[in-house]
Amino acid sequence: MQSNPFNNLPKINKIDAINILRRPISEVKLLADYYKAVFHLANFPCEESEVVLLDFIKYDCEKLEYKIAKRKAIEVLANFGCKKAIKAIGEFLENDDDYLVETVIWSLAKLKCNDIDIINKICSKLYKQFNNKRVVIQTLTHLGVRKEIDMIRSLSRDKQSSNGVKGASFAALIKLAGEEDKLTDLKKFLRLSNQNDRHCAVQDIINAGHLSVLPDLIKAPLSPSFKLQAIDSLWISEVVLCENINLFNCIDSVVFDDPRNIDTLEVYNFNKDLNFLIEQLFHTDFNRCYQSIKELLKFPLDKVLYYLNNNWDRAKSDYGAIYFFINVYKLLLDQQLYDELLLDKVGFLLSDYWPDYMKFKSSAIQILGFLNENKFYNNIIYFSDESHTPYWKNRYTALLVLQNKQIHIKNKFAKLFLNDSHRFVRFKAKEIIT
Repeated sequence: MQSNPFNNLPKINKIDAINILRRPISEVKLLADYYKAVFHLANFPCEESEVVLLDFIKYDCEKLEYKIAKRKAIEVLANFGCKKAIKAIGEFLENDDDYLVETVIWSLAKLKCNDIDIINKICSKLYKQFNNKRVVIQTLTHLGVRKEIDMIRSLSRDKQSSNGVKGASFAALIKLAGEEDKLTDLKKFLRLSNQNDRHCAVQDIINAGHLSVLPDLIKAPLSPSFKLQAIDSLWISEVVLCENINLFNCIDSVVFDDPRNIDTLEVYNFNKDLNFLIEQLFHTDFNRCYQSIKELLKFPLDKVLYYLNNNWDRAKSDYGAIYFFINVYKLLLDQQLYDELLLDKVGFLLSDYWPDYMKFKSSAIQILGFLNENKFYNNIIYFSDESHTPYWKNRYTALLVLQNKQIHIKNKFAKLFLNDSHRFVRFKAKEIIT
């Protein structure tokens, strides 16, 4: 028997998805089919899909699988921008399923709900026992609702409030009340010991809408994907220099991701022998990983290379560890230390075996550009083609590698990226050409 038959269902086309969602529970063999149908219907935004999803969420059922599918259906309607769903979605604000209510509140923000009665119901959650007041505050901030500023200020000071609630409150006070002194508090949250709190702080900085925090954010011990999301969201200008912050310096720093430029937090009981430090590269907390690399670089580098190679086979099954392993290989390469197997590792990481959005792809492109220029140049067309390289960071990385080459034809290669769908890639291509 399969442990999770839901994940082994064949793909569902639009007609089949609609037929499943219209089927009564008594006729559905596997309730997880509902979620699968909603998930695939998300690929077909149209009026027919909206009608089917609206009919689906109106039915009530206590089965967990159905509840999960209903939450997903509401999320999909929001992503469709289905304004006519606002009233139906708003009716679930008093539901006893807190997870459903959270989805409803998020969806109403996404749909830019301006129904006063519904907004008042959302506001009321701040005064009740509710597990996720953070999403309430974020929604009110997104909708520009200022009426609860005093309550939000109170929650920002309440010792019982979680860091997530406090951070969302600071963002609201900055955005809705212009209290820019709260930016200092948000910066401090980038250095909280809990990684999830640091992740939340990034979203709060985005919600606050202040570009000035970018230099602090870039140095924080966080995944580069969060940093790039913040740069992409906050940089609304069409110029490269804004508020004395250089766009390219920000992105390039995140792409290179040198741990020596990260302001890591102190880690207690941090053993400093090689085995322990290599083991830390498998940790889920980026702070520990960055700190480990800093310590590894204090050892004889040939020894570090030996330990990395000995643990590579284990790292290959952990995409988080791969990122840090390949980054250490990159730092060793800067010191001219590598072996003939590194190019094989890079080939494995750049293969179709991995989705393009994997964090380590960017580092692999950088190593390829250093180790084998001919192979890198032969892949430029592949890197510039969005159908083959859909994640903009990787296309940008290819340009970054190209920029540092002293070849007369790099302008010709850069022109391949001039019509890229992502503005940062276009900006970088123009910089190389000019």
